Parts: sequence; structure tokens; C-alpha cells
Amino acid sequence: MSFGGSGMNRPGTDISGSSSWFSTLMSSVRRRRAPLNLSPTELWTSTRSVDMQICPAFARAPNTTASTASSRFASLRTITGAMPPNSRTNRFRHVAAQPAMILPTRSLPDLQLFTSPNEMNALSAASRFAQITGRPAAVLVHVECGTQGLAGAIHDVSKGRTPALVLAGVVPQTMGGEFAGSRNEYIHWIQDVPDQRAIVRQYKRYEHEIRRPHNAAQIVLRALQFAVGNPQGPTYLVASREILCEEFEEAETQVDSLRDYSKNMAVELVRLSATALDELACILPEADRPLIVTSYCGCFARGFEAPKALAKVLSIPVHENARIYSNFSPSFLHQGHQWNGDGQLPALAEADVVLVIDADVPWIPAQSRPPPKARIFHLDHNPLKEGTTLWAIPCEQRWKCDSPLALEQLVASVGANAMFHQTEARSRIEERRNCLQERSVQRSNKLRSTDEFKGDGGVTVPYFMCSRQDIPRACLLGYLEVVTTNLGNVANNLRWYSGAAVGALLALQASGRSGDLVVAFTGDGTWLFGVSSCAYWLAKKYDTLFLTTIRNNEGWAAPKNAFLRLNPDATHNSQMEGRLCDRVMTSTTPSPGFGEITEGAGDA
Repeated sequence: MSFGGSGMNRPGTDISGSSSWFSTLMSSVRRRRAPLNLSPTELWTSTRSVDMQICPAFARAPNTTASTASSRFASLRTITGAMPPNSRTNRFRHVAAQPAMILPTRSLPDLQLFTSPNEMNALSAASRFAQITGRPAAVLVHVECGTQGLAGAIHDVSKGRTPALVLAGVVPQTMGGEFAGSRNEYIHWIQDVPDQRAIVRQYKRYEHEIRRPHNAAQIVLRALQFAVGNPQGPTYLVASREILCEEFEEAETQVDSLRDYSKNMAVELVRLSATALDELACILPEADRPLIVTSYCGCFARGFEAPKALAKVLSIPVHENARIYSNFSPSFLHQGHQWNGDGQLPALAEADVVLVIDADVPWIPAQSRPPPKARIFHLDHNPLKEGTTLWAIPCEQRWKCDSPLALEQLVASVGANAMFHQTEARSRIEERRNCLQERSVQRSNKLRSTDEFKGDGGVTVPYFMCSRQDIPRACLLGYLEVVTTNLGNVANNLRWYSGAAVGALLALQASGRSGDLVVAFTGDGTWLFGVSSCAYWLAKKYDTLFLTTIRNNEGWAAPKNAFLRLNPDATHNSQMEGRLCDRVMTSTTPSPGFGEITEGAGDA
């Protein structure tokens, strides 16, 4: 996580004898031992996190019981305490705030701090950490500059439904030395903006300002509550330097229950009603060509398993459209995945019942759609897509529910339904299974033919990607793929891969694993977008070395292909000379020295 902005220690602000609300915030959460898995305790910040001024003073708060505490320490203690025993927390910190963090980490042994020179890399690393561990991530950034430095990573954690807490400073609110932390640098006026929270407001599940030290812990807990609730997503908190430095008497607050995480947990997961279960349990066994479509059901481990059970019981094919997580393991039931411009999906064209599960874009109507008479049902954490202005799926029923839990219910309901056990239904399911198995063999043969080595000295992308299967599984965690397809995250800003690779390895280390190989597949354009020099520096500093594979096509394929979809005859237009990517201004030539940059930043 990251703090951004121009910062260095403020020598004019001496609070070495105080302990602020930041400590209260941290300690209150520390007392809760909730069953909910929250983030490990690594704190990511960037090299520009000064105005937060988490000074050494706040470290004293852990050693005080009924005396003073600082809001700075309260906040950190709350985040750390929200973790279950033996867990760690993930954040990125700024070098300038280092002195402020040293003492607190001694008092909070579960807290680990990580520094990222770039805020976007920090949040990308934190997001991947959260995705793998299932615990929320936290990032500290410097005022509005650091907030803007998060860049496209804010989009990623929002659209990717990744639980993350961003805590930013705001410029001091006083300038005459009235309080500790008052303005003492010219930048405090330059970085003063009317509404800092508006920068990220539309991407957040919750945003607020910590205005008093006494309830800092409560506000952090509320932010975490939103972050881990369904739909999950990022939250954003700000606090001025005066508030972060202010002392207060913890014993006088008398609000321990408000700072107890076990009493401020996320809401219980929503199940399907008995009526909904009965309806689907009758409709699905009667369907001739049912189809499951999903995009992100696999964002939870149980969400990856739940569709398999239903698909196996009823022999329902599963299609991943614009997938942002891996949602289904390879089998004859898997219909592959589709993105842009691939035409009509055969399985969707023949479907008579479509079950849409956790999908932002189940199909693109201008390119592929179900038959007009198909019956469509929608299960989703967020079926109305409140954050999207234009969105619609015409369907008979839509339910807001926890999809993995709903699917578990549905499997049980189907098995208990008499219709499922009728001879006609069993025959229909068996026939469909045989048909899908035959199609799977044909599809595998077709794909295998494109994966073969051509023998002409060239290496094709399909052949290279297929060769991944030869890597020993014992040393392999997985892949991060961010090109024009964004497996692993909604990385539509195309900068996610580099920080995410670091976060993946930190997550493994937090789980007690070592020796895993993380492979980041990316294009040359995405590599350039990802501030790779920072990522390789992080990999070197924190011993999170990963393998990067770059598909260098000397151009940015996504906008070029978008251009061709609107102008299909452009490639044959005699009036357009030269390479197409040059003509449409998506070229990345001359290619950078990928190896030299990697070596210079990370000693690769």
C-alpha cells in the first residue's frame, strides 16, 4: 500500500512525547478475535507518506492502559487487531513515515511494513495479497497526491471486488502552530484541495473522514465492515495531521464494545429463499440445453467449487464470459471463455435455460446472445450493478445472494426434488453429458493442433502458452495474466501485473509457503504501463522474485482490435500505408530494453 506525495519527516513537528488516536484505532481492533479472516499484517505504503505523520510517539500507546493514546496508533492497532491470531497484515508504507512506524512495530509484532516507491504498485500488490489470502488489504498514502498516485489500481480493486482499506492523510487544518501537526511547509497550502475524498468516491464501498481521535477505531472498523461485506470492495478514510497527533484518554471513552471487532462484523451471507430454490430445482432438470454463465464466481474458493457440483449433477455446461477470476476447472463441461469480437457462442445460441451467476457482462448483445425464448435467471452479489449507469439483463427472476452459498443450497434442493429422479429427466441429463463429452474431444483436438510446434524455427503464442503445462506443478503457484485479457483481476488499466506478482508471493510467504514459482504473462505495452522498474525493485527488496514473460508484438493490441471491430476493412485500405499499429497510433516501437531495465531495477 502506499503513501504518495512529496514527503519527508517534518522536523518542525515534535510529538515524540505523545501517543495519538492512531494507536486507539489499532488497539481496539486488536482485542477482537473474530472468525472472519482479515488481512495479514503487512502494511504497504509509498515513499511519499509524510503528512500522515505517524510519528514515533504513537508507539507508546501499546504500553499505556488507562492513560493517553494517539489516534495514529489507534488506527494501526485497529487494523492489526482485526486479524485473527497468528495472521499478518498487508500494507505498503512510505520511507518518509519510517520513523513514525519503527516504535509501533515493536509494540505491534504482528504488523509488518512494506515500502513501495509507487502507490499504484502498492495497491496492486495489496490487492493480489487479499485475493489469495481472502483477507482485506490496507494501504497508506499521502494526501491527494498519493490518492491520485493509486491511479488505475483503484479501478481494479473496485471492479475486481477486492477488500481493501486505503488510509490517506489530508493537509493540516491549522497554520498558526495551534496544535501538534499544524502546517509548517509550503506544500501544505499547495496540496489543499476542496474535496479530496471526491477523487475516489465513485469507486468506494465506503469513504469517510476521521475527525476525532476518540472514535478512530470505530470508523476503521466500519470501513472494514464494508470492505468485507458483499459485494466486497475498497474503502477510503482520511485524517488530518492534527487529528493523527492528538492525544486522548482511552479510559474515558467507555466505548470498548464499539471498538470490538467481534461485535462489528460484516452481515451474514444472504441465502436463496425456499420459493426460489423450489422454482430453480424444478426448472433446471426439465431443461434440454441449460447453460451456466459466470465472470467472477471464483473470487472465493468456495465459489470455485460450488458451480462444479451443480454442473456435475445436472450435466450443465459452464461458460466464462469476460472472466476476471478462474471460475471452473477444465473438464468436458467447461465451454471456455469469451471476450471481445469472438462472435456468437454456440452454447448460448442453443440454450433454453441460462443461469447467470456473478457476471458483469454475461454476453455482449451486439455479438452474442441467447435465443428470445430462453428462460434467464440471475444470481449475484450485486444483481442491479449499482455502480454501472447502463446495464440490463432481461430475465424472469434475479436474486441478490451469496452465490456460492446459493449454489450449495440449489444442489441440495435439486437432489431432493422428485422431478430430478424421474426417468425422463435422468435420460435427458445422460444424453446431454454424452453430447458435451463429444464436443469436448473435438474442441481439444482443435486446440491441440494450434499448440503444436510448427518446426519452422518460430515459436507461436499458442505453442508457448501450452508449454506451461510442462512446468513441475510442485513448484508452481499460478499465473498472472494481464494482456488484453485480464485473468486474476479487472485490470482494465493494464498496469496490475507487476505489483500483483509481488503481492502473490507475499501472500504465499504469509501462508508459510516457499519455493513457489509465480509467472507473470504480459504484453509489451502492459509491461510499460506497469511501472515495472518499481515492481522489480520491490521484488529484490522483499525477496519476492517472479518470472515475467512478455509477448512483444510491438503494439497495443486492445485499442487496435477495437479499431478493427469498428473498421473491419481498414487492413485492406490502400490509402493507409505502413503497419496498422503505426497508422492507428498504438505502436510501442522502438521496443525498450526489457532485460536492461529489469536488471537495473532488480538485479535480474
